[in-house]
Amino acid sequence: MLKFKKTLKASELNENWNKISKYFFQNKEFLYHAEKYNPCKQRYYQCFKNDEFVGGAVMYSIRLDLLTFLRIKSPLKMNIVGIPASVSAPGIIGEPQIINQIKNHIIKEEKGLVVFLNLEQEPDFKDIATGNTLPTIVLKNNFASWEDYRSKLRANYRRRLNLLEKTSNIELIELNCNEFTEQMHEQYLQVYNKSKDKLEKLSFNFFKKLPDEFQLTICKKENQLLGWNITTKHKNYFYFFLGGIDYKHNAENQTYLRLLANIVKQGIEQKFEYIDLGQTAEIPKLRMGGLLEPKYMQAKHSNKIFNKIIKTAEKSLGYNRKIKEMHVFNS
Repeated sequence: MLKFKKTLKASELNENWNKISKYFFQNKEFLYHAEKYNPCKQRYYQCFKNDEFVGGAVMYSIRLDLLTFLRIKSPLKMNIVGIPASVSAPGIIGEPQIINQIKNHIIKEEKGLVVFLNLEQEPDFKDIATGNTLPTIVLKNNFASWEDYRSKLRANYRRRLNLLEKTSNIELIELNCNEFTEQMHEQYLQVYNKSKDKLEKLSFNFFKKLPDEFQLTICKKENQLLGWNITTKHKNYFYFFLGGIDYKHNAENQTYLRLLANIVKQGIEQKFEYIDLGQTAEIPKLRMGGLLEPKYMQAKHSNKIFNKIIKTAEKSLGYNRKIKEMHVFNS
C-alpha cells in the first residue's frame, strides 16, 4: 500500500530523491535553489511503498493565462506540478504506475485548478483535460567532433554557420554565474516579455546565485554585450537553461544563432550523448539538427462545473503547432 507525505521544504526531501530523479532540474539541490530565489508556494509530495521511497512531485502556485497557447487573456491561479524555473523536466519522478498514483493523490488533496506540466507519458485519464505542451528539442550527438557535425550538415544549413565565422570582432566568453549583471538580467527580461508562452519570471539573484554546475557564456562585440546563455550538464545530457538577447542588435549580429550554435559545439566537444536545447524557438533549433520530443499536460479543477468546462475546452488548452520535418543532415 502506498503512503504519501507532504513537505514544504526541499531540504526535507527523502535521501533517495536524487536516485529516482532523471533530470538535473529535479534534484534536491536545484529545487532548494528555486525555493530560495523563486519562492512561489512550493510544496512537495513524497510517495512510499512499504516505507521505501518510490516517487514524488514538485508543486507551486502562480497566476497564469489558462488559454496561453491561444494567446487569450484568461488569468487564473494555477497549482502547477512542475519545476518552478521554466524548464522542460516534469515535476513528477518515479515509475509510470507510481506517477499515476501520485497524480491521483494530488488531485484529491489540492483545491482549485491543478495543472500537470511536461509529462513524458501520454496520459490516459479520461476525466481530465489533456493536451500537448511545448515539446523539447534534443540533438542526439553521433558526431566525433564539431567539424564532423558541420561536414554532415546539408549545404544550406552549413552555410548559415560558415557565415558566422566571417565576423571576427564578436567574441563568446565563458564566465561563472556569479559574474551575472543587471544588464544581463534586462536582456533576459527582453526575452521573457517577447515570449508568447510565459511562465514564471525569474529574479536577478536567481541567476547570480546559481550553483557551480551552471556555466554562463556571453556574446560581446568589442565592449558591447549582445546576449548570453547559461548551460549545465548532468549524466549524459548537456542542457541549455536560459538566456538573454539585446534584440536591437540581434539581426545584424546573428546573436541568437551564434549562442545556439555554441551550445551545440560545446555539447559535441564535451562528448555528451544528448544536447537538450530546451523548449520554444523550435525552428532554429530544428535547423541545428534537433528533434522534437513531445510533452503532455493535464488540467483538473476540484469544482465539478469548472472541471467540466475545462474538459470540454481541452483541445484549446494545449500546444497544437504543426511543424514540418526538417532534413538537416546528409543521408
